[in-house]
Amino acid sequence: MAKTTTKELLKNLNERIEEVQDSKEFKKMLESFSKFHNYSYQNNILIQMQKPNASFVAGYKQWEDKFNRHVKKGEEGIAIFAPYTYKKKETTIKTVEINGEFLEKEVEETVRKTYFRPVYVFDISQTKGEPLPTIDTSLENERSDLLKPLKDFSDTEEIKVKTKTLSGTLKGYSEGGKIVLNNNTNNTEKASILVHELAHELLHNKEDRSKLNKEVKEMEAEAVSFIVMNHFGIEIKSDKYLALYKKSYDLERSLARIKRISSKIISFCDDWIQNN
Repeated sequence: MAKTTTKELLKNLNERIEEVQDSKEFKKMLESFSKFHNYSYQNNILIQMQKPNASFVAGYKQWEDKFNRHVKKGEEGIAIFAPYTYKKKETTIKTVEINGEFLEKEVEETVRKTYFRPVYVFDISQTKGEPLPTIDTSLENERSDLLKPLKDFSDTEEIKVKTKTLSGTLKGYSEGGKIVLNNNTNNTEKASILVHELAHELLHNKEDRSKLNKEVKEMEAEAVSFIVMNHFGIEIKSDKYLALYKKSYDLERSLARIKRISSKIISFCDDWIQNN
């Protein structure tokens, strides 16, 4: 794959992302997503520990009041910490100046105290009601033949690939040497998802995961998927997906990393297809 091809593809992708961000449909979707709380790093860990496949979480009343959805009977909440602030009067000893003399005096002050208490949130998969706005990232099953070489490539990298039914809108995930694909997708979609997760596995080791923010990691993984699938004639909807994450990242800045992994995957698949 020529260097210019990758650079041109990324430039085209960047332009398409900006067009999506200006669309009315996308802005309407962002308005909906903005109703969800931003959770701390610690709470994100708690959510992932208790429900690894969680995609969107909100409190019981929040689902009802803001989204017209209701938590299903029998669902267990996901425990996270929420700050609780209250006011309290405290008496302290302060040194004050009275008629030129410095004297100690009891002073009553109102202070604000904060502590953290457990509260419960629920994932969208635990609720029912009106649908949320979503991004259509589905693909026609035009290149189901790509899944086998991509799985073989994963084997060469000692990455296990499994399929199972995943809840909500989650299509796949990776967790250090293992990739899980949603069984409820066609093989072309599985191929695209697998490339995305392979990019995470090959680009974002433990050290990189801590250095790079979420926007950059998602951008790099989806850009790799975009280039690989484009090479094989499939145009995926990365422009809509990546528009969600474009805050401060720069596609050009990650060009070398994206090209290295996409070229490696493409070369393997091209050779596999020629020899099988």
